[in-house]
Amino acid sequence: MMRPATTTAEVLRELDAKCVADQVTRAELARRSRAPAQTVRRLLTAEVSNPTLGRVLDMLRSLDLGLLVVPLSDQTAEKDRVKGWLAHYGAAFYGPEVDPAEVPPPETALAEGLSLARESASVSRALPLAFWKTRQRLNYTRLVEEGKRLGRVRELGFFLDLTTKLSGDPAFEAVAAKLRVRRLQRPVQFFQPTTKRERKLAEMRTPEVARKWGFRMNMEMESFESMFEKDAEVEVAR
Repeated sequence: MMRPATTTAEVLRELDAKCVADQVTRAELARRSRAPAQTVRRLLTAEVSNPTLGRVLDMLRSLDLGLLVVPLSDQTAEKDRVKGWLAHYGAAFYGPEVDPAEVPPPETALAEGLSLARESASVSRALPLAFWKTRQRLNYTRLVEEGKRLGRVRELGFFLDLTTKLSGDPAFEAVAAKLRVRRLQRPVQFFQPTTKRERKLAEMRTPEVARKWGFRMNMEMESFESMFEKDAEVEVAR
């Protein structure tokens, strides 16, 4: 299930992710939506953009997508539900209690967590733990399929690689190596929205594994390591 977007940046990010998942180039998106190629490129790469609603709808429609107006309370409830799923699978943060019988397979829960990780530093820090603690039951083929379905292949690759760096287990990295994502001309902010100061800090603090997958983030590797060391019950590989 795709998570409802509440900002223009989130809508454009979901649209760009759909292009990646469907292997649609920006030039092709421009052709389909009858927009100037440079305009589409700018909207999908600029950190701040202000497109017209008509332009956004044209681009969405060309990918067989649309906008759905829903109460924000529904979005909050969905995020809490995903947090509950992740906590059930070992992520070290508070999540609302969930009925185990209603928790989806770990591949679905982890894939849903990838979107939430783009919004929450606490979810990002805890997500590698859920990958690690479900490693013996993960179906990696299904996990990749779920990541593609949600347009989160780049995020999936990052967290798989990150889990290898934290645990020393090469199995995650081996799966990440098989993922195909286009090379970005410049990295994108992992957390949205961001301030100018946060973007400057991200330039200094981004872990190399995040840069590898085209992300900048105002979070150092030590932040991931401290949580993983505390709860994973494994010696972190240095």
